[in-house]
Amino acid sequence: MAMVSQHRSRSLLTRISNLDLTESNCSSHIGLKFMKQLKLKHTHSSNEFSHKTRVCARSKSLVLQRNCSMSKPVMTVTWEPVAPLGPNAAFHACALVGKTLYFHGGIKDASSSSVPSKQFFKLNLDTLLWEKVAAPGSPALSHHAAVVLENRYFTLIGGWNGKKRLASIYVYDTVENKWMEMTHQGFPSGAGLSSHTATLTTNGKVLVIGREGSLRTQRKHGNMYILSGSVASNQFIYTSYTNNIISRSGHTVNLIGNNLYILGGRSDMLFEKFVGIDYKKNSSCMLLDSIGKEINSSHQQHLEKLPCGRKHHISAATNDFILMHGGETFDGKAHAPVGDLFLITLKPITKFYQLHSSQLCRSGHACIVLPNRIFIHGGRSGKNVINSGLYELKITTS
Repeated sequence: MAMVSQHRSRSLLTRISNLDLTESNCSSHIGLKFMKQLKLKHTHSSNEFSHKTRVCARSKSLVLQRNCSMSKPVMTVTWEPVAPLGPNAAFHACALVGKTLYFHGGIKDASSSSVPSKQFFKLNLDTLLWEKVAAPGSPALSHHAAVVLENRYFTLIGGWNGKKRLASIYVYDTVENKWMEMTHQGFPSGAGLSSHTATLTTNGKVLVIGREGSLRTQRKHGNMYILSGSVASNQFIYTSYTNNIISRSGHTVNLIGNNLYILGGRSDMLFEKFVGIDYKKNSSCMLLDSIGKEINSSHQQHLEKLPCGRKHHISAATNDFILMHGGETFDGKAHAPVGDLFLITLKPITKFYQLHSSQLCRSGHACIVLPNRIFIHGGRSGKNVINSGLYELKITTS
């Protein structure tokens, strides 16, 4: 199909990727360069996010202290199991509709990592009871993305079907308990999406970020699309927003206001920020705010160098902070998923803190962020383990 283009003349987009993590000022900041172009501008730097500046920091402590005095409160951050007997799944999709979490597809068996599942489960957050959803038409997918439209439609975008990457859109109606495949246009013929991201914006459109590719070919650059349409019309349209972004796969995206933050998905350039996005999302999580405020008031030293590149991690965001956990690193030291837990402070300047290295090592796990809770489910650990449990992030002060 022909590409649907978008004439962009109403906003200025700026790509910001100049993090200064020098020892001399003991702080990291984002250098602002407001570039007068209508497309995202690359500002490559040999010393930004390069192999020379990547380091996998390890912390021996599992706690955050306000100061060196033992009389002051100490905050501990941990993952606690809350619903252990769920579906075995990694590289799956999940979303919240009302008080119910829906989990779809993914890889069930690490020995058959190219075979996606069509399994479909839900979990009520009040009862914490798992239930298999019996609805015909569930597609077999992995490495796909999910959003919820109109507080009703659990919507799957792209993914791997065992033979090729797709740009297809499948919708599960939570009211009528049925699956529907939508028609779509605007995505390049023969290409598809996997290990991409989909972010619902305040105006109901979906920001899709990921490199496109067929089974045999893979583009060197990344792509950003706006997906618009409705279930009622049975039609969705991919509109190209820009292709002037760095190619990534297995990354995470956080849209905070009109600022876009992209983490991981490649061996270098761990962190990217874009300002001036035409679309926005309001992010709020009191739990994450509490952790961030504790970090800001403590004497914990931020990282002087960025963590090493990683993929298939998770991230959660609030207005001023981003939390990043797990993934697979590119440094060659870890041959299995890691349990690193980082906090990124965004204001007044950007800094990375390592909270701790937990025993909960995961990649390809799913993350759910609520106003006062953060959950992760499933994922791969070790070399051949696909997990089934739901964990909740907890903080305690003693």
